[in-house]
Amino acid sequence: MLKRPINYIFLEGPDLSGKTTFYENIHKSSDYRWNIQDRSALSMLVHAKYYGRNTFRHVEQLRRELYNLNNVIIILMPTWHEVARRFNLRGDPIQNITSLKKIYDLFAEAADELSDLPNVIKISGIADDQVVKYTVRKLIEYENATSKDVQKNCVNAVYSKPDNEVVGLNFTLFDDGKFDDVDEGDLLYDKEVEYYDSIVTDIKDKIKNEISGNNKYNKKESLQSRRFIYSSDTCISTAHFLLREKSLDCKFFLRSSNVKDTLYYDINFLKHMSSVVYKELNIQDAFCRMNFVINSGHII
Repeated sequence: MLKRPINYIFLEGPDLSGKTTFYENIHKSSDYRWNIQDRSALSMLVHAKYYGRNTFRHVEQLRRELYNLNNVIIILMPTWHEVARRFNLRGDPIQNITSLKKIYDLFAEAADELSDLPNVIKISGIADDQVVKYTVRKLIEYENATSKDVQKNCVNAVYSKPDNEVVGLNFTLFDDGKFDDVDEGDLLYDKEVEYYDSIVTDIKDKIKNEISGNNKYNKKESLQSRRFIYSSDTCISTAHFLLREKSLDCKFFLRSSNVKDTLYYDINFLKHMSSVVYKELNIQDAFCRMNFVINSGHII
């Protein structure tokens, strides 16, 4: 069964937005299912803007966090009236009402800019028990994504950019070794069927040659070889397979992907390719980790 586990949930929002309470309630409602971090690079970016500092490294760090689709950022944005009420009620050890409003506005601007991304959840208003339960359901659905869901997430990420391109979009999927969600029919996608067949042939030949010693070193490789690799200058540029600690680690680098028209078929194929290697190496009762990096995710 395919899974996209969440690496980190980042809680964001201005001071007095209710992050601590929301953090505790998500943990309680989910039985401490996730690793929840108080703040991400977004806070560093907002405060760098507020203090007039250079923002380059914070922009880059936030991009790395956001373009990893195994991360989720939740931005709490209660109304300014509610934030001001909380300030007047209990104060703040750092902010005054003027600085608090300026930072609130910076967070509001960032939340609007980021809310179209598939792994950003913007919560407006007060995060009551119903909001907490709804958020937990959405997070579980996100983890249980199908290949179609992942493809749609990538499409949404690309559409969020004005030039319809995202550089370095990535995600990791896990399978229990059954690969029962691979759609065999979609492997016959007319535009790519010969291309897919040639890649499978290449990796099967590569594994057989390395194990038999038919390589430039004349050395027979074990099942733990580092040399089970496919490479090309085509869109699917690299596939590297490592059998380690009773798991198959698969890394795929796509130099270019039209995420709207072909990415779903590529994901489905690369899962199939992983299953082929799994069988070639005679792996049993082990999980498969598949990491995808899309260097240029775009829509034509």
